Parts: sequence; C-alpha cells; structure tokens
Amino acid sequence: MGKVIDFSAKERRLDEAYPLDSERGIYALLTQLHHVRESRFLRGDYDASLLLLDLAQSVEEANLTHRQKQALKLVFIKDFIQKDAAHWMNISQQAVSEHVRSAIQRIAQVNEEKGVV
Repeated sequence: MGKVIDFSAKERRLDEAYPLDSERGIYALLTQLHHVRESRFLRGDYDASLLLLDLAQSVEEANLTHRQKQALKLVFIKDFIQKDAAHWMNISQQAVSEHVRSAIQRIAQVNEEKGVV
C-alpha cells in the first residue's frame, strides 16, 4: 500500500510551538525570530514564511505605540540587551521591559479576539 504524507504536520508543529494567541507563544517566536527567518531560506520552509507574515500582520493590527515597536525592534531584531536598548531609547531598562511586555500582551490579545491560533 501507499504511504500517507501529512503536508500540514510542519504547520501544526509551528502553530503549537508559537501560538500567536498567547503571550508565551509570541515571546517564544520573537526569541527565535532569527532562526525562523533563516529556515525560510535554508530549508525552504513555506510554513515559517506564513508564520512570519501572520506575526507582521498581528503587530500591525495591534496598533502598538512607537515606543513599543521600537523596543521590540531593538530587543528582538537588533539583539540589544534591554540595558542597551534603554540607553539607546533614553529610558530605563524597566521601561523597556514594560514596553516589550505590553506589546506582546497586546499582540496576543488581538489574535485571541480574532480567534487566531
């Protein structure tokens, strides 16, 4: 008999590892952002591309403040430690942490309201 191929298994694994309707999932995705981006090119991972597009759309729909976007960019894209991001933004490290936390919370809330997993 033939072998059954589950084409959606990888997508389900990404959805389970990085659920966009939870703060935990968004934080996990942001901490692994470089790895997920790289997998699009090194492995031709189409599902990673879709996940990143969903994240970008979620960030847009969350209507984050300029400071929240800036904190996310510095910490998760530019790989600044919060202390350095705080220095660059001219605020305290605690304020950077709060901007990151509130941004992640808002992104998760928007996705939860939409019913995104």
